[in-house]
Amino acid sequence: MENKKTGTKTSSNEPRYGGEHVFIWGEGYCKRALYADILYVQGSGSYSTFHFTDGTQIIVSYCLAITERSLPESSFVRVHQSFILNWHFIDTLVGNSVKIGSEWFPVGRAYQKRLQGTLHFSEISRKTRKTES
Repeated sequence: MENKKTGTKTSSNEPRYGGEHVFIWGEGYCKRALYADILYVQGSGSYSTFHFTDGTQIIVSYCLAITERSLPESSFVRVHQSFILNWHFIDTLVGNSVKIGSEWFPVGRAYQKRLQGTLHFSEISRKTRKTES
């Protein structure tokens, strides 16, 4: 494809944001998915369902353990035997649950330390300030 203003040729198959993507095989097709577009992956038996920011889903015939190996630890964290989350979208942590948008996800006991090590906690003191009267 040629840019008419600059006269340079570009490929429409180039990734939008560099190499930060994975190819996902759906039913009879292969889709390039940017890591930034994947909210979470849900496992069920020998299948994994990718859930995207635009509301679409792709089901693949791989168990969650295999799917987990294809995703970078810099963006994804396993929080349960059935869920891998893109930690950049986690907005709330309460007890043994985390929230992305309006959905809550359980955090398994075996995954709590990894999740806490992944999330960035501030050093803000919880002490209350004394007010002068």
